Amino acid sequence: MAIAIITLIILILLNGFFAASELAFVNLNDNKVKRMADNGDKKAQKLYDLISRPSLFLSTIQIGITLAGFLSSAFAADFFADPMAQALYDLGVPMSLSALNSISVVVITVVLSYFTLVFGELVPKQLAMQKAEAIANIAVGPVSLLAKVSAPIVKFLSFSIKIIFKLFGADPNAENEEATEEDIRMLVDLGRERGTIHPVERVMIENIFEFNDTTASNILTHRTDMIGLSADSDLNTVLETVNKYQYTRFPVYENNIDNIIGVLHVKDLFMYMKKDNGSTFILKEAMRAPHFVQDSQTIDKLFAKMRQENTHLAIVLDEFGGTQGMITIEDVIEEIVGEITSESMEPNIYDEEITKLSPKQYRVIGTYRLRDLEHTLNVSFPTDEFDTVRGFLINELGHVPAKDDHAVVEFKHLTFEIEGMDENRIETVLITVNEQMDDNSKETSGQTT
Repeated sequence: MAIAIITLIILILLNGFFAASELAFVNLNDNKVKRMADNGDKKAQKLYDLISRPSLFLSTIQIGITLAGFLSSAFAADFFADPMAQALYDLGVPMSLSALNSISVVVITVVLSYFTLVFGELVPKQLAMQKAEAIANIAVGPVSLLAKVSAPIVKFLSFSIKIIFKLFGADPNAENEEATEEDIRMLVDLGRERGTIHPVERVMIENIFEFNDTTASNILTHRTDMIGLSADSDLNTVLETVNKYQYTRFPVYENNIDNIIGVLHVKDLFMYMKKDNGSTFILKEAMRAPHFVQDSQTIDKLFAKMRQENTHLAIVLDEFGGTQGMITIEDVIEEIVGEITSESMEPNIYDEEITKLSPKQYRVIGTYRLRDLEHTLNVSFPTDEFDTVRGFLINELGHVPAKDDHAVVEFKHLTFEIEGMDENRIETVLITVNEQMDDNSKETSGQTT
């Protein structure tokens, strides 16, 4: 009896081994195994050879599971059914021996199914999901050996599978569907929830997905905020502008900002500062050729073009050929990694872009982008129509507010109060987050106080 029980336990554990192996192989990272194999890892080479032929290892493992299950059922019925029926009969159960034998088979099958389900399926598969690589490394040897021993049976099974697939018009050798953007986003969210992906990393990955959907017009510095140099500026004027704004590149225009004729790089000024005290300085000779891009160009293509042309600043043109603004390669990179603080500027200059005053109140500058505000406040804005908070508010009001108006705009559950104006431009805005409004409530309204 003891030998029979030990044999049954071995068969159940064998079933669990094959069940765990199957799930471990399926859950392996194929690319990681391939890299390890390419680097000379012998076990990884053996493992990749196996998992690269899914029909082989699946058929082999299924043979093992089927044999273990069949043998355990037959063995249990043969060794335990008759003794159990005889024991019940001797105890005086009022039934025939043949009937008790049938009942014993059913009881033994139920008990065996429980132990097989728990120890031969569920527990091994749970372990395989958590320790796929470790279990796969252990299983690759025995499964490979079984594949060689059962090669004729595996080939016959593979042939049968191909025939059935063809009957249904499917390709048994077809590759798995490629991971979609949505699949990757779900994995990123899962990683964030489990703590394996840092929130900053999640934001960067999300930004990469939006990279080819964002256009130059979404991230440019608007023409009204550009700091340019007139082509007839002397050296002293140029140096004053450079010292005041601390930029490394300045667009050079002739007559007006719509006629950009070049870009001045600050390092090109050094040779003129030592030469005749700057008396022979001519800005047109010091500047470099400008690079122009259309406002509709996506920033992934723009980034590739700027790298190819080795330029750090491009002038953005609208559909009529006028200057809409300018864009730097830093602006493009910031779309992935977030705001980059310049060493030459005080930190508070950047902090003023958006400041959290309290859990329900923010202060933003007028040129703050609506797309960034969407992420901060989790609110949808008409970003297809407007790029900045300034443009959005002017549209809601229907006019450019006067300096002392302190205009207020209500949008969904947000209150925008215009705090600062510079001539006709909105400089700073106070945003208050109110209680969520009813879906049927009026979403937007503008008023001045």
